[in-house]
Amino acid sequence: MNKILWIIFLTASFSGDLKAQQTEKNKVSATFRNPLRKGADPYIIKNNGKYYTIFNEKGGFAVTESRYLTKFEKKEVVWTPPQDKWNSYNLWAPEIHYLDGKWYIYYAGSVHKGAPYYAQRTGVLESDSPFGPYSDKGKVYTGDDPQQKKDNCWAIDMTVLELKGKKYAVWSGWETLHDHHDVDQFLYIAEMKNPWTLGKRILLSKPERDWEKGDHIVLQEGPQILKHQDDVFIIYSTRGSWSEHYKLGQLRLENGKDPLNPLSWVKSAKPVFQGSPTVHGLGHASMTTSPDDREYWIYYHSKAALDGGWDNREVYLQQFTFGKDGNPIFGIPKGRGEMNRPSGEVKLEPAL
Repeated sequence: MNKILWIIFLTASFSGDLKAQQTEKNKVSATFRNPLRKGADPYIIKNNGKYYTIFNEKGGFAVTESRYLTKFEKKEVVWTPPQDKWNSYNLWAPEIHYLDGKWYIYYAGSVHKGAPYYAQRTGVLESDSPFGPYSDKGKVYTGDDPQQKKDNCWAIDMTVLELKGKKYAVWSGWETLHDHHDVDQFLYIAEMKNPWTLGKRILLSKPERDWEKGDHIVLQEGPQILKHQDDVFIIYSTRGSWSEHYKLGQLRLENGKDPLNPLSWVKSAKPVFQGSPTVHGLGHASMTTSPDDREYWIYYHSKAALDGGWDNREVYLQQFTFGKDGNPIFGIPKGRGEMNRPSGEVKLEPAL
């Protein structure tokens, strides 16, 4: 081969290698890696083709927006608490909901910082946009006397069930007032008169099965609504959120029955999603669908290590399905590692 041909050959080879490298670089990944981030009590909703999440950041609440389940495209801190008010401290488990054309954030807050956690109450914020500005609609009354509003009771993890034109609040609360925090927690439900006003609360569920017990208190918390075809579920967390035993249970509404009647809800005989030898303290999950609505995904947290209490939790995504009996099948948590991205997500991704 003469010198000129050799140069042409080398140039073509080098050009081909560059194109191959560029093609590989521009290739959109079909996988994502768990965990997605540090944090706990993950909440996600889908509205008009976009996902919204909310979590604690910089002393307040950050809201994210994205076309993707696996990453954020926009994030803003939308609210920070006032000073020296009932909701200045201990901001727990915010949720963002789109109700009747407005955006609402439900959260728990306290008048004092840190333990004991006896002052937790539920508050609600309202805005025309998920990114604010938000107006403070105040403390939600969650006691037994909505007329006189006496003895407003401890309440956290409020969520909203929309069913047949009505709205219901579901949350974790105490039966009576206490001046300490080692108190059993039960699930309550009430019809909503508006997004910040409830009717009389009804005791919906208590921890009664063996797998819900084992700590110095018994609790049910973090209720989340899951709908599939004609079925309505409440997926809740039980056992201690600080422990490796945190797990998910289920209430299923019997078709056509009154959601305000506790007898209308059937509790699962065993946990529906729990830890494994490598995944610990799994709980406080929310559920949504893939970008093309062909798949269901659960958005949950678990502990990064056995110890560390509340300070070492991480957020994960995992696909789930439904069985022939209509119940969700969450399977076994896969924990850390790569997973295929949700159906329809790769198609949304432009080449880099």
